[in-house]
Amino acid sequence: MNLNQTKLTKSEWNSIEVPVSENEKAVLELIKRGYHNVNIKYNDVLSLMSFLKIEYSSEMEDHLYNLYFAKKIGSLKKKYECEYLSVSVSSSPAIKKADLIRLQKNDPSKMNPNNAFEYLLIDEVESVIKYFKKGKKSKWMLHYFTMFKLIRNSISQLNRHIISIVNKVISGIEDDVDICEVIENAVDYIEKNMTILKYEDMMLYKHQKDIFTVMKTPGPKLCLYIAPTGTGKTLSPIGLSESNKIIFVCAARHVGLALAKAAISVNKKIAFAFGCASADDIRLHYFAAKDYTINRRTGGIGKVDNSVGDKVEIMICDLKSYLPAMYYMLAFNQKENIIVYWDEPTITLDYESHELHQVIQNNWSSNLIPNMILSSATLPKLHELCETISDFREKFPGSQIHNIVSNDCKKSIPLINKNGYVVLPHYLSEEFEEILKIVKHCEENLTILRYFDLKEVVSLIMYVEKNNFMPPSMKIARRFSGLEDVTMERIKIHYLDVLQKINGGTWGAVYVNMKSQKKKRILPNEQIDSSGNFIRKTSSIGPGISLNKSISGGGGGALMRMNSEQILPSTESENITNTKDEGNCAIYVTTKDAYTLTDGPTIFLANNVDKIAKFCIQQANIPALVMDDIMQKIDFNNALNIKIGKLENELEDTIEKNSKGAGGEGKDKKKHNEKTDKKKDKENGKSDVGVDKIKTEIDALQSMIKNAELNETFIPNKQLHIRKWASDMDSTRSFTSDIDEGIVLDIMAIKDVDSTWKILLLMGVGVFSTHTSIAYTEIMKKLADQQKLYLILASSDYIYGTNYQFCHGYLSKDLMLTQEKIIQAFGRIGRNNIQQDYSIRLRDDEHINKLFYPELDKPEVRNMNNLFKTEKKAPDEPKMLKETVISFDLSTESVLELEEKERCDSDKGFSECENYKEDIRANAFNRR
Repeated sequence: MNLNQTKLTKSEWNSIEVPVSENEKAVLELIKRGYHNVNIKYNDVLSLMSFLKIEYSSEMEDHLYNLYFAKKIGSLKKKYECEYLSVSVSSSPAIKKADLIRLQKNDPSKMNPNNAFEYLLIDEVESVIKYFKKGKKSKWMLHYFTMFKLIRNSISQLNRHIISIVNKVISGIEDDVDICEVIENAVDYIEKNMTILKYEDMMLYKHQKDIFTVMKTPGPKLCLYIAPTGTGKTLSPIGLSESNKIIFVCAARHVGLALAKAAISVNKKIAFAFGCASADDIRLHYFAAKDYTINRRTGGIGKVDNSVGDKVEIMICDLKSYLPAMYYMLAFNQKENIIVYWDEPTITLDYESHELHQVIQNNWSSNLIPNMILSSATLPKLHELCETISDFREKFPGSQIHNIVSNDCKKSIPLINKNGYVVLPHYLSEEFEEILKIVKHCEENLTILRYFDLKEVVSLIMYVEKNNFMPPSMKIARRFSGLEDVTMERIKIHYLDVLQKINGGTWGAVYVNMKSQKKKRILPNEQIDSSGNFIRKTSSIGPGISLNKSISGGGGGALMRMNSEQILPSTESENITNTKDEGNCAIYVTTKDAYTLTDGPTIFLANNVDKIAKFCIQQANIPALVMDDIMQKIDFNNALNIKIGKLENELEDTIEKNSKGAGGEGKDKKKHNEKTDKKKDKENGKSDVGVDKIKTEIDALQSMIKNAELNETFIPNKQLHIRKWASDMDSTRSFTSDIDEGIVLDIMAIKDVDSTWKILLLMGVGVFSTHTSIAYTEIMKKLADQQKLYLILASSDYIYGTNYQFCHGYLSKDLMLTQEKIIQAFGRIGRNNIQQDYSIRLRDDEHINKLFYPELDKPEVRNMNNLFKTEKKAPDEPKMLKETVISFDLSTESVLELEEKERCDSDKGFSECENYKEDIRANAFNRR
C-alpha cells in the first residue's frame, strides 16, 4: 500500500483512462440510477420476447407460447401425466402482419435454449417432476429450490403461461418440501448452485440503499458507514455525486485511482489533489475542464486551466491535500452541497505514532464541510466513538449521527488453521462459557459471518437438531417459515443462535463428537517430500513383517508376525498428526502444495517479505546450473541497463541543449542572410545526426538483452510442475501464472531491483514491498490487475483497499496485527462476483484468538477518539478566526459571499489556508 502523499505519476494518470469491462460498467450505471431509486433491480438475461425484440401484447404472448413452448410442454405433460402443466392459451391469437414477418425470420429449430430464460425454467420444471416421480428427494428438491429462486428474478416480459406453469408446480408439491433437507444440503443448494448465482438480479446492497437515503436528508450529518470489503463501498460516491459534490479522501492512493477509473467510465467529472501544497497543484480531468486551449495539430484539448473547477463532481485527494481540496471545492459550491467521503479513516491508527496522525488531526480540526461519511469495514462502533461524535456535534450544531452497518454474507471464505482444519467457534473451546463469549463477540461483529464455512456450520446445526440438544423453539421448522427465508446469511445467524441455546450439560458431548468427526479441508501431499523425491511404500521380508503369499509345494509356511503392534486410528483426526508436518500444512506454495491454490491468484501477507521470497526460491529446487545460467543473464542485462541509462541521460541532455540553442538564436537575430541560414541548417543537421546516433546505440543495446525464461518445471502449477509435484493429486482447478515473452523482456530490463525478485517474477510470484523501482512496481500492478500472477507477497501495510482479486490468502506467523487489521487482511480474499474455491490460511493460532475474542483496548478506537477531535488551542492563541471570503463563480462571474469559521492548528497551517484562498481570489480577479 502506497501511503506516500505525492503527486500522481504519468503511469498512474494513464491507468485511469483504461476503460472498465462492460459488466463493471453495468454495475456502475446501476449505482448511478440506484441513487434516484434505491429499489432498482436489473437483470440482463433475456426472455423470449426480449430476445426476439417484439413489442409486447397478450396476443403475441399466446402466439409465442404456441410457437415455441407448447410442443415441449405437451410432451412433458404426456410423459409424466402431470396436470400442473395445463394452461389455457388461445389457439389462434390476432397478430400484426409486421410481427409475423419478423417471426418468420426466426426458425424455432435454430433457437438456442440458453438464449431465452423460459427454456431454463422449463428444464427445471422437467427435472423437478422427473425426480419427484422417481422418489429421488435430494435431486428434485435441488431443482425445486433452484426454480423457486429463479422465478422471483426480475426478467422483463417473461411469458405469463410459463410463469403460471412454474407457480403451479411450486404450489402443487409445496407440502412435500422439507426445509431441514434444504439446509442440510445448503452447500449444494446455495453455495455451489451456479444456476442461481448466474441468473440472480443485480441490485444495490442494503448498505448502499441506506447511505443514499440518509444523505438525502437536509442538515449537517456524520455517517458511520460499516460494510464488508468487496461490497461496493468505495463505489458509493459515484451514486452520491448525482446530486452532491464529493471530496473523496483516501490515504491509499490506489483506492482513489480505482474510483477515478470507475467514475471516468460513466462520464463523471473528476479532479485530483495529490501531494498538493497550493492551488496550483490541483489537476482536472479533461471531462471536468471548462477553460482550455485547443491543440491545433490534433484538435483535442491542449492546456487546461486547472483553477476553474465549476464542473467538478468528485474531487479525489490524499490526506495531505484535503485542506487545499476543501477550499477549492468551497470556492465553487455551497458547503451544504458537499459531502466528504473519508475512506478507511483507521489507516495508520493501529500505530501509537505515525507521521500521518498530525495530518489527520489537522484535517478534522480545520474541516468546514458539515456532511461527512467515515467508511471502513472495521470502523469502530457508534458507542466506541463518543468523543469524535461529541466533537462533530459541537462543531456543527443540530447534526444527525447515522450508523449504517451491513453484514452481507453471500460468500463463504473458510479459515484454515496451520494443520489444515477449518476454524469455527464450536471448535475453539470445550468450555461452554467460552463458547458463549465467542458467540456474543460474533453477533457484535457480523462481518465475521462470511468467514464461517457453510459445510461445517450445517454439520453442527443438523447434529444438534437431530439429537434434540436444544429447545423446540430453536428447531429449523420454527425458525424458517419457508424457502424464501433460506439464505446463507440466515443459516449462519441460526448457527450462532443454536450455539447459545444448546441445552445445559450437553455441550461436552457436542464438542467431543464434532471434534472427532472433523476432517482436514486441505489434504497433505504425502506422495512426495519437500525436495521432490517420491515417497514409495514398499514391503520386504524382515522382523515384524509377514509374507501374505501362499507358498506351494512342501516349502515352509508363511512368515508370521510374532510381536504385537498397536494399530492407530485414521490420521484424519486433528489430534493425531504427523509430527514432522505438524503446523506446515500447505506451506510449500511453490512446490508440492501449489496444486491446492485454485481458481485465482493468492496473496501471502508477512512482515518479513524478503524471508518468504527467499523461502519460495529455495523450495523451488532450481538446479544450480539453471540458477547460474539465469544469474549470468541477469548480470549481463544489468550491465546493459547501466549503459542504456547513461545513453538515455546523454540523449536528454543533447536534446535539451539543441532546443535551447535553437531558441536563443531565433530571439537574438532579426535578420538572416543566406549564409547564416545555411550554417544553421548545417548545425541542425549535425545535431540531428548526434541524436540519431545515440538512439541507434540505445536500440542496439536493448536488442542485446537476453531472455531468461524458466523451465515450466519450476513455475507453479504449469503442466511439467504438476507432473513433478502433484501427479496423483486433483489439479484440475489449480491456478498458474500467465507471463508472456514481452513481459519477461521487460522484467530483464529492470535495472534498480534485486535479482531475486526478477527470478520470482519469472516464477509468477510478485512482491509488494517498500522499494524505489517504479518499473518493477508498474509491471507488478499490471500483472496483478490482469490476474496473471500466481502469487503476491506483501507486507501488512498492503491490506487496505487492495482491489486485486485473490482466491486464497496466507497470514504469516510473524504478523502482529490488531483485530481490525486481521479483518482487513481477510478482506483481500474473495472479492470476485462469483462463489469460487476460497480459503484463508492462518499460520499462527494467535490470529484465530484475535479474531474470535473481544479486544478490550483497541488502538484504532483510542487513536480515533484522540485524532478525530478538534485540536485545542494554546492559551495565547486565538480560539477561532472568522472572516468573510469572497469567491467567484467563474462561469457566470457572479460574486458569492461565503462565511467560514476555521480553526488552524498552527501559524503554518493557517498561512497555508490563507495562501490557498489568495490563489483562488487572484485567479478569479485575473479572469475578470
